[in-house]
Amino acid sequence: MKTMTNYFSPVAKTLVCALTLTTIFSSCKKDKDGITPPVVKPANLTVVHAAPGFAELDFFVDKDKANTIAFTYNTVINYLSIVKPGKKELSATKKGVTDILVKLPVEFKEDKFYSAFVADQTANTIVFVEDDLTAPAADKAKIRFINLSPDAGSLDLNITGKAEALVAKKAFKESSLFVAADAGDEINFEIKENGKTDVLASLPKVKIEKGKIYTIWAKGLKTTANVDAKLGMAVMANK
Repeated sequence: MKTMTNYFSPVAKTLVCALTLTTIFSSCKKDKDGITPPVVKPANLTVVHAAPGFAELDFFVDKDKANTIAFTYNTVINYLSIVKPGKKELSATKKGVTDILVKLPVEFKEDKFYSAFVADQTANTIVFVEDDLTAPAADKAKIRFINLSPDAGSLDLNITGKAEALVAKKAFKESSLFVAADAGDEINFEIKENGKTDVLASLPKVKIEKGKIYTIWAKGLKTTANVDAKLGMAVMANK
């Protein structure tokens, strides 16, 4: 019977093994480095203080403080970048205080836009909505209405002189979809109790530009002795 002659010395065997392992690990490293991870596009969040007459707040996404400026009533913080979309917790506290006034679990999707409104008299509500920033129809703008007044009842959003409401019957914390609206340099908006004619508050001489997207909201209290917290309206451009 023939036997195979061993031509490798112990030292040579060691070198061959070492070279083999080096080749294996180098190949693995190349395979790993050759895979480009997918680019994750951030989500974006606008934050609005709409809690009538309430003191200055701090706003958090998970444990990260979102406001670098004074977050007082009527303040709008435009589109913060949420670098890692996914499940998060929004919360608000009094400025400099750790006790949480309100918290809300939400989910951010990649490359989407959102708005969060801190609302109610004790800042115990967060209204979280996705912002549809697709372009309006030609020569039109888009407008959304949100009712953030705790005691004003169900509201209609109207344009002065128009018989039909632009948005109808929105209860506290309810948001409409974005609807098409005509552009104009001085458009007067009004809110009325659903189905009634009395104007509860107005927002005069608003410039609405074609191609742009806006949110109008009812704010404050219908019944209050605090002038700064009385029922009113506000507007912001989303895009």
